[in-house]
Amino acid sequence: MTRAQFDKEARLLAYLATGVRTSEDIQKRLNLSQPTVSRLISSLGGKIVIIGKARSRRYTLRRDLRGLGGDFPVFGIDQDGNASSIGVLSAVGRDEYLWQPKGEGAVHYKSLPWFLSDLRPDGFTGRAYVRRLSEALSLPTRIFDWNDDHVLVALSRRGEDLMGNLIIGQESLDRYFRLSREESPPLSPNELLDAYPKMANEAMEGQPAGSSAGGEQPKFTARIEREGEIQNVLVKFSPPFHSIEGRRWADLLVCEQIALRLVEEKGVPAVKTSLLEAENRVFLEVVRFDRVGRYGRLPMVSLRAIDNEFYGVQDNWVAAANRMEAHNRLSREDARNLKWLSVFGDLIANTDKHFGNVSLVEGEGGRFHLAPAYDMLPMFYRPLDGAAHERTFKPPAFSTAASGEWDSALRAAITFWETAGEDLRISDEFRRICRSNSKIVRDLETGPRLVG
Repeated sequence: MTRAQFDKEARLLAYLATGVRTSEDIQKRLNLSQPTVSRLISSLGGKIVIIGKARSRRYTLRRDLRGLGGDFPVFGIDQDGNASSIGVLSAVGRDEYLWQPKGEGAVHYKSLPWFLSDLRPDGFTGRAYVRRLSEALSLPTRIFDWNDDHVLVALSRRGEDLMGNLIIGQESLDRYFRLSREESPPLSPNELLDAYPKMANEAMEGQPAGSSAGGEQPKFTARIEREGEIQNVLVKFSPPFHSIEGRRWADLLVCEQIALRLVEEKGVPAVKTSLLEAENRVFLEVVRFDRVGRYGRLPMVSLRAIDNEFYGVQDNWVAAANRMEAHNRLSREDARNLKWLSVFGDLIANTDKHFGNVSLVEGEGGRFHLAPAYDMLPMFYRPLDGAAHERTFKPPAFSTAASGEWDSALRAAITFWETAGEDLRISDEFRRICRSNSKIVRDLETGPRLVG
């Protein structure tokens, strides 16, 4: 190789390390002809990543992430716990990624692909996950300091128990197979009163069982064997309820169970829940819809990830439902159910209806199906700074955007407040608030409606 050829190749590699480039970009930047660029790319062979075909072809380089290489296989776990390769994710250019789904064309992303964005550590368990891994994997100690490369390194090395059914990287897959054989036996119902307080204490000390759930509410995961069947549950828990904060969170967890039961009675899919008290805490078991039996898993993706990829709006659930139905991404029934959940949430003072609190399952042809509802509770009344402040609930006016769901959601909301107002598991103070709110919401039964 001549010195001139060596210099040209070095300049090309240095330029491609800065991002994804077209042949025209390379020609202009390096002052080379098109035939010369083609010969250089051909001579460098496997060092260069080629994206697309013909006139849309672009070029870049793989990035080696901390000695792990640049290619990360992605696997899907089925309902029996078996793994199948679904594609390869490559780190390329400068902080960019190439997704190569099996049997399909490659897709270039400026950040981690949207369907992996939910796997970024987040919330209570996410912070614990980051603390556990920061020293072992030489990653930043604070979750806010993690970039996409940090996330990919963690997922590829300690990503055997993520929400949904995806596993990234061979090391995480090997850990999944090994740990599935080393798991502790499932808990029996008789063990829960002793086990849950211990698991709650471990979670508060930074060691929550499981690494797959977002949200700020303290929680852990568990497996329970009931009547010969394995249930995988997410367990939220209150602080000790001798404190003001603990008593209020205990009340809210009872309210969450009531709300989700009413959602299911309406005919909208909702997670199954169980409630128990032990050692001055309330525990709310939520049956996971992304797990099946001992080993099986099911896919899921948040509305936040979907909206960020296809729309980038993040406004409200009603508008999102209408958008997705209009673009044939959501069925009419699922769109109506999502709008119903939005109105019902408004009327029960759920002020935490962000796009991460709705999950969907990807189907064929770019369509999605609504997953069971969860996290439906009157978050307006959550304690702040350790205190349960007196607050006045002002429900929204009639919603024209969800006019077809309004009356049904209103009836369910009235039932919610009335039921909570009589539930003896709830404190006297909060039952008084619930009874007051039932009157406030019932007043909405009268007044003008959109009728045509």
